[in-house]
Amino acid sequence: MTNTTKLFALLATCVISAVSAPALAVGGAGTQAANVENAAASRLLTVAGHGEVMLNPDSLRTSISIRVRAETLAQARAEAGSKTRAVIAALEGLGIQALQVRTVEIAVTPIPERQRPGDDTPPRIIGYEAESRLSVALRDVTVKELRAHGSRILDTALAAGANVVGGVDFFLSKPREAHRLALAAAVRDARENAKVVAGAANVTVSGLRTIKTVAAESYGYAQKAMMADAVETVTGFPVEPGEIRVTTQVTASFLFTK
Repeated sequence: MTNTTKLFALLATCVISAVSAPALAVGGAGTQAANVENAAASRLLTVAGHGEVMLNPDSLRTSISIRVRAETLAQARAEAGSKTRAVIAALEGLGIQALQVRTVEIAVTPIPERQRPGDDTPPRIIGYEAESRLSVALRDVTVKELRAHGSRILDTALAAGANVVGGVDFFLSKPREAHRLALAAAVRDARENAKVVAGAANVTVSGLRTIKTVAAESYGYAQKAMMADAVETVTGFPVEPGEIRVTTQVTASFLFTK
């Protein structure tokens, strides 16, 4: 072999060595990282966390209706309209700044004559029933104001001509803030649960790996009042807000070491 041939062979060997060494090093680092990742995944402790907060409501909503019957459609509409305007005026006259009143439904229904069994003839219309339903809401006030104004709202509406009152529903004007409080409580609960499980398993929690929310629910406790007859007997009844429970859940995975 000539000297020139030997020189080319030596250069080729150096190039192959220079390329192959880093390639092997990269492959080794990738494998090592994958092994670390698999080891970490096999040392995960997954627990659930439950968060719950009890809060006083700051708002209420109720449904108030004016229901009338008359022989003619015009009479039913006129009477229902007149009484509805009177109820709205009376509620606005309370001077409650946070009070919101809006019409949500107007319905007029014919009243058929009662038929005898086996009678297939079309029933005769003997009158009409007209109903106007109002949604009344009081938002972002204190519990003391809910108690005081809630009773005044119902009494005033009934005295002005309303004759059907739906349930009183208490709620939070800023539900997202309550949900965040429950979320924070759920995360704290998940950490405590992880510590308990790790202690029982004789391992040590070393850090949080993943966390996700599972569900969120809120429950309100409300007075219910359904009245269609003898409404004069219910004026002056107390309105007492109940606490609202807001709950949520999270699932968290923690790394642990032996």
